Order: sequence, then structure tokens, then C-alpha cells
Amino acid sequence: MNENTIKQPLSRWWLTALLIGINVAVFAIQLISGVNPIAPSIPDMLHWGANFVPLTLTGDDWRLVSSMFLHVGAVHLAVNMWALFLFGSYAELYFRRPFYLCMYVLAGIMGSLAACWYNLPFAQALLVGDQSQLPMVSAGASGAIMGIGGALIVAAWRPRADLPAHLRINPKAMLILMGINVVLGVLVPNIDNAAHLGGAVTGILLAWMFNFTQIAPAPLRGLLRVSCLILMAAAAAYGLAHLHEQAKDLDLMREALLQEMQQIR
Repeated sequence: MNENTIKQPLSRWWLTALLIGINVAVFAIQLISGVNPIAPSIPDMLHWGANFVPLTLTGDDWRLVSSMFLHVGAVHLAVNMWALFLFGSYAELYFRRPFYLCMYVLAGIMGSLAACWYNLPFAQALLVGDQSQLPMVSAGASGAIMGIGGALIVAAWRPRADLPAHLRINPKAMLILMGINVVLGVLVPNIDNAAHLGGAVTGILLAWMFNFTQIAPAPLRGLLRVSCLILMAAAAAYGLAHLHEQAKDLDLMREALLQEMQQIR
């Protein structure tokens, strides 16, 4: 990343610091409640809001958001928060806070939806006794962070014309960082690559729209950017509605899961 932005005072990246603080606070509350800090159990993760197709698509839409602030142990949290600091502190400067926050949330939600889309067939296969591949219980801010990373590739490739040269980032460095994340996703087990991909694509699209609107006059520029965010939110809503239709046969699995979770707790 850019050395000048990493060293900037907290007042320049307080929104990123707030997002980091929320993630850390959720983890701290989990620990106080008795969740294992290194390897939390699946029932605990589900109780706290992890994304799991048989629950998310059968009534727990809120898991699309809650899973963005939930992490599978201290190492997972530390890695994601370091990445959020590196990417977010620059994105907050480049895209400015309102657009940056909306992009972060939308990338996280679209990442969660992509994970649901990918895992839905495995959940439905369980209904006929096929356990060759189980649906993943996923959590973490990485979908949103990959969205910011994807956006920064666009920002590095086609930087804002009004951005001083010393605040620009190297596109090759961004590609290498994102490439490392992709390789780790392939090599390390139990990483939700669908969420990573969904978040990254969302960030790239929104960043491209942000840069494209730079040529418009100020009042029109703001309107166009708001319209882009609304369109992306509408796409997320449509995608969720479509997945709901596809997941109607999972209702019985939901009831069994909820009963089992109550017995365990």
C-alpha cells in the first residue's frame, strides 16, 4: 500500500478504525460468553450469526450482515483486521467515507449471497442423503475486505485526476496482494472463496462506476453515484429473492437444525 496513507493520523481513517473496533468488540463479547478463542464450535458460530444456507435462506436474512462481523478464532480476526487497516485506510481517503462505507457493506452482502448461491446445491443434496460435500458455515469480513481490495485495483489502475502523485498506489502491488489472497483461498482449507469472489467483483464494479462519474459536474456526479449504489442494492435484493425461491425445500432442515442447536446449548 501507499506509505503516506498508512502513516496518516487517525482522524483521516476513523471510519476504518470504527469498523475494526466493531469486529473486535463482537469477538470480545463472544469470548466473554464462553466461545473458544482459537477454534469456536459450529453451534457457537451459528448461534452468533454465521452464514449457513439452511438457516440464512429459510428466514435468517440477517445472517448476510451478521456474518460480516463474526470471525472463526483470533487468528482469523487478526489477519482480516490487518487487511482492513491496509485497504480501508486508503479506500476511505480515495472514495471518501459515504461511498466507501456503502461499498464495504454491499461487497460484504454480495459476498454472503455468492456463498449462499455456491453452497445451496450442497444443502439440497443433503435432503436426499448425499453428504459428499457439505455446505459451508462461513463468517468473516473478508468478503467486504476483498471488495475494497478489488476497488483499489481500479483506483490504482485509473487513479483520480485530482489525486496527488504521492498518494497514488502501485497497481502491480495491489494485484500481488489480491493474488496472494486468491492463492491462500485455494490452498488453505475451509476458506469461503465464493464470498471472496462475490465481494471482489462488487468492489470492482462500484469503483469503476465511481471513477467513470468523475467527469460529471459535481451535483450530477453525486446523483450518479447514489444511483449506482441503489442499483447494486437492488441487485442484492433480487438475488436474495431468487435464492429464497430456490431454497424452499430446506424448511424442514431448518427446523431440525434449530432443535439440535437448542439441545446443544
